[in-house]
Amino acid sequence: MNIEDMRIVANPTLVREHALDKLRSAIATGLYQPGTRLVERELCEALGVSRTSVREALRQLQSESLIEAGPRRTIIVSVLNAQDAFDIYSLREMVETTAIRRLVERDDSKAAKRLQSAFKAIEKCAHKGDLPALSAMAGTFYEEILDGSGSKVVRDTGRQLLKRVSYLRLASMSEPQRMENGLAEWSQIMDAVMKRDADKAVEALGRHIRNSRDAVVRKLRAAEEVPA
Repeated sequence: MNIEDMRIVANPTLVREHALDKLRSAIATGLYQPGTRLVERELCEALGVSRTSVREALRQLQSESLIEAGPRRTIIVSVLNAQDAFDIYSLREMVETTAIRRLVERDDSKAAKRLQSAFKAIEKCAHKGDLPALSAMAGTFYEEILDGSGSKVVRDTGRQLLKRVSYLRLASMSEPQRMENGLAEWSQIMDAVMKRDADKAVEALGRHIRNSRDAVVRKLRAAEEVPA
């Protein structure tokens, strides 16, 4: 994502939602790195919207823990340390494995087809080597699992966790062999879902999330060990 992609052209009633989506995507893709100061005036210019719309979007991002108050009343992109990431991914495993078990046990063919469609999109992105698109489609895949649970509580809790680590997903996929291994793991998850094997689906998804967690934690710990 580039700064030029931030510009919004939309019906005024949708401006706030578009501003929120654009800013969330800019954080997820690394346009605004952790620790980056966000200046309202600059965001207004980049998005082409009013300060009121930007402030509303920033309030929502703060409620999602994607941004936080910095020194002297500034606003910065939130920084996660290795322990934060470990904890979030561990919670993701609990929530998403619950979701996929329910998805399989509910035997919802429409939910399974939507998940399969997301997986096929992941395959296309992986074969092209398009990491940003792959990261975005991986997020869609996990959201389909959460939606397929049939539980609003599971879905909302899981989506909140996903938002907090969205920018870390791209970093983990850039590790050697992680994209290839991840593709094999997604395939195993999908195979279990299509065979309606809830236990294997839970096992495959849990292993995938733990492997992703370990890749992210390694990167963050390596960065934390670099002298300032």
